[in-house]
Amino acid sequence: MNLIALDLDGTTLDEKGTMTPEVQAALTEISQDPELQIVFCSGRPYSGIHPFIKAAHLPEENYHVLVNGAIIQSGLEETLCESLLSRADYQEVLAVCEEKGLLVAGVTDHGVYTTSTTINPAVMIFCVLTHNPLFVRRFEELPKQPRFSKLIICEEPDIIKQNKQALLQVFGDRFSCVQGYEAFLEVSKKGTSKGAALLELANYYHVAVDNVFVVGDNENDLSTFEQFPNSFAMGNAVPELKAIAKWHCPTNDENGVIKALETIQSVVDLRRRQCGK
Repeated sequence: MNLIALDLDGTTLDEKGTMTPEVQAALTEISQDPELQIVFCSGRPYSGIHPFIKAAHLPEENYHVLVNGAIIQSGLEETLCESLLSRADYQEVLAVCEEKGLLVAGVTDHGVYTTSTTINPAVMIFCVLTHNPLFVRRFEELPKQPRFSKLIICEEPDIIKQNKQALLQVFGDRFSCVQGYEAFLEVSKKGTSKGAALLELANYYHVAVDNVFVVGDNENDLSTFEQFPNSFAMGNAVPELKAIAKWHCPTNDENGVIKALETIQSVVDLRRRQCGK
């Protein structure tokens, strides 16, 4: 078996956050090959990826890497493993963000929670993208066992850029911090990454590292590129990914992921011929 791990935003989806009919058709077609399995490898929670599992007609029982690796879950909402943050973790991050005037929200499997009474466009964009309700609560009113898969610091891109290094210095030793979107800095349990979760999933399926292909565009995809050498950087990818990618393809607005899928199919077909299959 071969795993094809696809980031969603900026990779499989265009700049409007939609999966074009051409990409849908390509995913449906390649998933018919019994030796090829599509794995969405996204910063989104289940609510934000399931519509695309259905749109591409992918098998619901297959597992996907969600929330930057915090959860591995199938289209049937069966959880293989998870790495969650606590209420105390939220309180620790909240204290720093309140000093800096930054909005922080906690992502759970049933919605997004924030203690901020001033709601900015960035957190609303996240909720719309991931089909999540937003709950505004005092800290004392948060669920006692909230099951936070990640915390998101949501602000205008310029504000995130101004504060990013300082936040990484504060949180870097205690948490995993990545930026998957311009308006979000995402905080997860220490050791959580897409690369680590994808390796765990590959081991679960007994798939060798050389039989895993990864396609991405942003900073939160870097761990998969470092873990798996068969990597594709989108034309719109950040320089760090382009520098280490094995292959390059057009941008997401040019359906570049289709080129990646075609290349992967060619590589797998060549291996089959070499093995006499």
